[in-house]
Amino acid sequence: MTREYRKFKIEMEYKTKEYRLWQKGFDDNLCILESYKDKRSVYFEVSNLLPSSDLHTNGRKAYHILLLGEDDGEVIYKDFGEFHVGIKGSGSFFKKFKGPEIECYTHCLLIALDEENGTTETILSGETPFMAKDEETLWESLILNMEEGEKADIFAESIDETGALWYRFYREGNLPDCLLPYEEQIHKYGNYIIGKKENHYFIGIPGRFLQAEQPQREEGYFTLWQPISGGEAFFKSLEELTGKLQEQIFGYWIGEIDMAEGKVLAL
Repeated sequence: MTREYRKFKIEMEYKTKEYRLWQKGFDDNLCILESYKDKRSVYFEVSNLLPSSDLHTNGRKAYHILLLGEDDGEVIYKDFGEFHVGIKGSGSFFKKFKGPEIECYTHCLLIALDEENGTTETILSGETPFMAKDEETLWESLILNMEEGEKADIFAESIDETGALWYRFYREGNLPDCLLPYEEQIHKYGNYIIGKKENHYFIGIPGRFLQAEQPQREEGYFTLWQPISGGEAFFKSLEELTGKLQEQIFGYWIGEIDMAEGKVLAL
C-alpha cells in the first residue's frame, strides 16, 4: 500500500556551468516532489543563473523544467513550460499536476530550449529516489563508514532486543540514498543510528511510539520500537505506553539491514 502523502527532495547538479550568473557565486538549486493520492506537485528553485532576459537575447532560448521517467515500459516526460529567472539570478515556482504515479519519474532537468530549432542543452540534472540503484552497495557503503558516527549508549542494556553496539549520526549534508525513504523523520529529529552485533547490522530511525512516526508502517518494515535510555523506567510494557507517555517518551524504530537483498527487514 502506498502512503497517501509523500515528499522527496532532489539535489540538482550542474551539467554545464556556462549559464551561471557569477562564476564565484553561491549555488542553491533544488527540486521537491510531492504526492497526495492522485495529485502531484513540483517545487523548483534556483539561484546564480543567467537571467531569462539574457537567454532571450541569445537566439530565443528559454529555460524549461522537465520530469522524465518510465511508465509500463514507455518513456514519459512532463514539461512545465518556460521557467523564469530574474535579473538577480534566482527563480522559483510551484505547480500541481496529475498523471503517472510519482515513482515513475526518475529524473528532473532544467534545460535551455532553443525555440527556433528545437535543440536543448541540459543545465541542471537530479535523480529522484526512484532511480534504480544497487541497494546492497548503498547499504555496504553506509556501514563501512559507520564508525564515523558517535558511539553512544542509546538504549538500556536490559531492553535492547538487538544487543548491538550503536553509533549515532547527526543530520549534516545529503543523506545516503538508502536512507531517503526516512528523510522526513531524520530531518525532524536531526539524527539516525546504526548498530552492529557480530554479522548483523541494524538501522534506527528516531520517533515516538506513535503510528504517525513509524517509518513505512504500511509496508511493515519497522515493527520494533525501543525508548532511549531512561525512558523504560516510566512503563513496564508497550501496552502501558499510551496518552501523554506516547507524546513525551522518545526512542527509535529499528529494522535489520539485509545485506543479501539490500533492504530493511522487520524485527
